[in-house]
Amino acid sequence: MDTFLQQINELNEHQRELVSLHPFFAEHHPVVVAHESLLYIYDYSLNTEQYEWVKTVPDDLYIPDDCLSTMPVHHLDNRMCAIVTASVFENVEQQILLLHEYVHCSVYRKYNEKIMNRLQIKHKMTQLKRGTWEMHYEFPYEDENVAAGITSLLSALKSEDLQRIQAARTALFESLTEEQAEYWSWLEWNEGFARYIENRIRAHYGLEPNHVGNTAPFNHLVFYECGSEYIRLLVQEQPAYHTELEQLFDRMQVERLASLVG
Repeated sequence: MDTFLQQINELNEHQRELVSLHPFFAEHHPVVVAHESLLYIYDYSLNTEQYEWVKTVPDDLYIPDDCLSTMPVHHLDNRMCAIVTASVFENVEQQILLLHEYVHCSVYRKYNEKIMNRLQIKHKMTQLKRGTWEMHYEFPYEDENVAAGITSLLSALKSEDLQRIQAARTALFESLTEEQAEYWSWLEWNEGFARYIENRIRAHYGLEPNHVGNTAPFNHLVFYECGSEYIRLLVQEQPAYHTELEQLFDRMQVERLASLVG
């Protein structure tokens, strides 16, 4: 018995009950498990309603240890896949992180053309052939003004006062260049939404929410925290944002765009 396949299909059984949390969980995505210099590739079969082994190939993607990511994989005609290592199957909390990656796959499938292609930074990074720019962009986390702005925003988010939050967001965007602000708004929406759904799953299973990224020194995980908490509050105010992600993205641009004309 292929242990990875068994574990993926066990998670698939749990996924069926999560459709009530979000319709994205009615979708299924390929899973690539990197293990001992090999890639074990699995895909969902509509005929069996189970995942099946597709192929095992040498790891030419050079996946690092404890990876949790989403990317197109040339072994599957560049389809977007969840990329993980064996550690994702260690416990329920790790398995929820795989579901987080499934959300990214669904978002990419539905919104890549509608949203990501609107970003100037995306086109610039494509021209520069910086395929990992989302993770490795030189965002000024340690700049004194930026760090203060992030701290102020995190404090405002804890207050759950939308007016205070929006004022803090405007001030933060004013401390950034236009490109940096666009980077923030993209990561905040993309990673924030996946974390927001992840925390809905955690609540479903009686687990504490994930707030990693809410303390200094800041790094890319701050986008997960700020985005998820802001999205949670926006959905409380306007429930349609839970499934209408393009409308949600546009709403989250308001303060950034205001800072450009201010």
